[in-house]
Amino acid sequence: MTASVLEKLRSAGIVSVVDFVSHDPDVLATKSGVSYRELAAIRRVLITENAAPVVGGSSLFDVVVATTSIVSVGCRALDNLLEGGILTGEITEVVSDRSAISHTFLLNTILTVVTTMSKNVVLIDISNRFDAGSFAGMLASQPNVDDVENALKRVRVVKCFDVLELFSKLSMLCEASSLSSDSFYSSVKLIVIDGTVDSILPSLGHMQSNAGCGYVAQIVHQLRLLTTDFCYAVLLCNSDGFMPLSKNASSTRPTPVGRLWRSVPDTRLDIVDITGENADNCVTDNRTKSRQLKVTVNKSNRLPVGSSSVLN
Repeated sequence: MTASVLEKLRSAGIVSVVDFVSHDPDVLATKSGVSYRELAAIRRVLITENAAPVVGGSSLFDVVVATTSIVSVGCRALDNLLEGGILTGEITEVVSDRSAISHTFLLNTILTVVTTMSKNVVLIDISNRFDAGSFAGMLASQPNVDDVENALKRVRVVKCFDVLELFSKLSMLCEASSLSSDSFYSSVKLIVIDGTVDSILPSLGHMQSNAGCGYVAQIVHQLRLLTTDFCYAVLLCNSDGFMPLSKNASSTRPTPVGRLWRSVPDTRLDIVDITGENADNCVTDNRTKSRQLKVTVNKSNRLPVGSSSVLN
């Protein structure tokens, strides 16, 4: 690209790189008087310097693997069912008809992240079931925990009892994570929300069928920000998304959230207590028997749907 070539190109109406690249070299050679071979050489250099870098699929895969972590749920059988555990960048939901079951799953997962991974956890406690004393007892029973107080500091509990308050807490969490003003968030690996659907049901139960779309869309948008932009693992613990028609009615009907919420989680686990189904009717002694739980993969984009595991 000499001064004479540049002057010839300008006389032909070429004043930018885009103009040069968008013209056919044969036509441009005729209009400017510059040889075709010289224009082709200039064109190769300009494309090399100004084009976006070529990125192979293997490079993108390496980036995904480097930013993805597997979070164990604290149970070897469930980890095997989930092919290692729950993933960062995904929304995992645990659904149970008995709140104590899902809450135990929640505590075991938090315990594993705090002790084994030495990472921080943010718990948005909507159901108001988290007991710091009980969790401290669980930490004290772990052989690899020397300082229970420091381990407790890895869990930040946020109380929330309203849909709009949930919006506010999630927004503040996104802002705090992006600004990194608090060193706590630099080590956060898991975001837990206990009772999401339970907090939405009182607000939407008396509304029309489409009234909850805006609420759900806003919550999903903020959850996706936490998983994609900050690469957190989000764990939701909910009820089955159904509510009775009345106090005396035995049948149930799906709520607006029950229909809208099905597409939100990337992975959904259904936990059912099957102790009564597998009880031996011939046994008459009063010895305490262990409960049996059946965990089934109800939805997943990476696991075989329908696979299950029975836990004692």
